[in-house]
Amino acid sequence: MKRQHFSGIGLALLLVLSAGCFRNTISEMELDIPAMRTEACAQLVREAVNALGTGPEGSIKEIRTDVDQRKVWVQFDNVRLGRRNVEVAVRHAGFDVNDLLAAVDARARLPEECRGDE
Repeated sequence: MKRQHFSGIGLALLLVLSAGCFRNTISEMELDIPAMRTEACAQLVREAVNALGTGPEGSIKEIRTDVDQRKVWVQFDNVRLGRRNVEVAVRHAGFDVNDLLAAVDARARLPEECRGDE
């Protein structure tokens, strides 16, 4: 009985230690933001995403924008943050993003050039 108990503990310890080997927790996602027509709009998007936490210890690692393509690429720590969290942050800033519609009240507060086709 004791031998079974020790082998169970040994197996559990092995699993815990091996879990540390899978440390690539950085993912990148692409956001399609049709109303991001100017650099001012892109800055509002960056601010919304940065609010999720940036820096070495933060969830957001890098944000790249392309106003001409109306796209944003975000590198994030997928253990701390989910893809949908990033999309929802942009939605709450007033922008349609991927398959989410902008929050109506937030869109109303955006500068006119960032509201998109209404």
